Amino acid sequence: MDLPELVILDVGHGNCALLKDTNGTVIIDCPSEATLLETLEELSIKEISHVLISHADEDHIAGIVNLLFNEELKIHAVHLNSDLNRDTKIWKDVLSALGDARKRYSMKVSAELTTAMTGEFDVGQVKIEVLAPVPELALSGGAGAKDLNGRKLNSNSMSAVIGLVHDSHRVAMLAGDIDQVGLNNIQQEIDDLSADILVFPHHGGRPGRADSQAFAQQLCNLVKPKLVIFSLGRGRKNPREEIVEGVVSSVRDVHILCTQLSENCASILPDLSPNHLMDLPAKGHISNSCCGGTVSIKIDGSRTTYAAEIALHKEFIDAQVSTPICRKFLSRAEQV
Repeated sequence: MDLPELVILDVGHGNCALLKDTNGTVIIDCPSEATLLETLEELSIKEISHVLISHADEDHIAGIVNLLFNEELKIHAVHLNSDLNRDTKIWKDVLSALGDARKRYSMKVSAELTTAMTGEFDVGQVKIEVLAPVPELALSGGAGAKDLNGRKLNSNSMSAVIGLVHDSHRVAMLAGDIDQVGLNNIQQEIDDLSADILVFPHHGGRPGRADSQAFAQQLCNLVKPKLVIFSLGRGRKNPREEIVEGVVSSVRDVHILCTQLSENCASILPDLSPNHLMDLPAKGHISNSCCGGTVSIKIDGSRTTYAAEIALHKEFIDAQVSTPICRKFLSRAEQV
């Protein structure tokens, strides 16, 4: 039987992942870039079982409008939490498109993406967990309300966090844009958050008002990832150095992969086109700004590996990246 495949797309500044399982396909977050539609076409995917939207920020949700109006695709269900404070044009456009799809071809629209929904999205071998938020937070009013400890919630506090479990082993955690309040709430609910792969929140940017390095340390101490992925665009100064330092200080042997080459790591793009990238659509391809690009991983429980691709990525960094901040802090950690 074919193994499930997790594809983490290079969409620039945004998040998008695709789980291609044995009996269906699930999309996690949907930014405005065309990369998702190009990838679906490349993989000959015409039917989507579920679309899971972590929260209502534009770089996680804006692309769902084009997805819903694409006549080549059949989408069965979209799941997201309500956001009472959201009053943007893109949010209104998304709600309108969801209503149109619901009426036009009876697509299911669910206004709940909480821990109570774990197991509801499985389409094959992978168990899809919703690790946060808990339903009580959604019932409290979500963004703009307060949690049970009196801490104010915003969209990031309510960001859905998705875990992917195969053969009783959590292979990946996609953390949306979870902030310090959200992370503390997860820690109160779940004892074991370990996962091999962590798609880091906020694209490696500041996690709200929390101390960035301490937040990264806390998250990585809980997850203990082997691979940390920052989904980011070339034009922003992410990942922040204190975030990378926090990651490396917590997990010494972690491999860090950014979808695009951060300006923090190379002020000038490489002259040569990279030969380590996977043959899948990536936004950075055209401008030669990919670092890790789009990443595809065959899911095989505790045997899941990305070792060969990591080796190629390391060679690319060594040969063509002038000031890689992951190397800077790795070197410091190895000296301790």
